[in-house]
Amino acid sequence: MRFAYRFSALAVRLLCLGIISLMIAGCGKSDGRLKIEGEVTLKGVPLDEGVIEFVSDATKSGTVITNGKYEVPKEQGLSPGTYRVLITAGDGRTPADSPDGLPGPTGANIVSKDRIPPEFNTKSTQEVTVKSPGPNKFDFKIP
Repeated sequence: MRFAYRFSALAVRLLCLGIISLMIAGCGKSDGRLKIEGEVTLKGVPLDEGVIEFVSDATKSGTVITNGKYEVPKEQGLSPGTYRVLITAGDGRTPADSPDGLPGPTGANIVSKDRIPPEFNTKSTQEVTVKSPGPNKFDFKIP
């Protein structure tokens, strides 16, 4: 009888330990990445297309802006911290011989002039702080 009691008490302890281990594993942060999303307007209108990047000393992540919206899924998301934000959107029609045709993608005799002002782009002063838990929704209104 004593052996059966010790065995069942040990079995209960092991079962509880197993359940607690599974709960901890299920509730833990996978890799600390968080979903990032938001909206971008240019002169009061949703930005038709562009790119948004989040940059820190340790990491860089970004995504495409479509119809004024962007989303970085958790799998490619950011860890908590402060990030500088860079937004670009070429006009896709500036002639290649234009002296102010940089930066942006190039094509057949086309160099895109960026529609985004430098304070949101090459000389960005925009910053966001990603926090856990979220939500981490960051909207940008570009004049």
